[in-house]
Amino acid sequence: MNRLEFMQKLESLLSDISQGEKEEALQYYNDYLNDAGVENEQEVLESLGTPERLAQTIKEGLNDNGNVGEFTETGYKDYFEQNEQKQEVIKKKEKKSMSGGMIALIVILCILASPLLISITTGIFGAGVGILVGILGFFIGIAVAGIILFITAVVLLVSGFGQLFYLPLAGVCLIGAGLLAGGLSLFFIWLTVWLCATVIPWFIRVLADLFSKLFRRRGGESA
Repeated sequence: MNRLEFMQKLESLLSDISQGEKEEALQYYNDYLNDAGVENEQEVLESLGTPERLAQTIKEGLNDNGNVGEFTETGYKDYFEQNEQKQEVIKKKEKKSMSGGMIALIVILCILASPLLISITTGIFGAGVGILVGILGFFIGIAVAGIILFITAVVLLVSGFGQLFYLPLAGVCLIGAGLLAGGLSLFFIWLTVWLCATVIPWFIRVLADLFSKLFRRRGGESA
């Protein structure tokens, strides 16, 4: 159906409304098609639907609203309904602008807070490294003490056995001190091995979990 046929059919279907309303309706849809242009004419006609459906919509709008509305591309609507639609459009635009503003605000806050977050992260990392170095130093100290005690025990035992033939009492004391030093050295060596096998892996695991949670949280806030 072309434009001429559409408008003639619409005029015929609107014959039962007042002359003024019919002329206003026909003028509106003629202007609407003129504004669309010849290249978009067929597409606009399809969007308006059939003349029968459009005429029915116009009549229903006129019966419901009287003279307090205007013609639109979807029929005759009252001003109250149009105002509601406009308000909905305005609210949607405001929500979009607010969401965009919130995103911009979050990005700005993240940029401003990034030096502080970097400082905190660096401080935590430095503290963790310091604690780890301190623990390693403590372990090394225990290991060195165990080695020194072991060497001392060997020296005391050798000296004690050598003194048994000349000064039995002194030899026995040296042997006893050597055994005591040997026992302490074995305890320190065992303690070093146990700490290295349990405490250090546990501390590294805790530190890794801490940094993993910290960076994961920062990544989530940036997104």
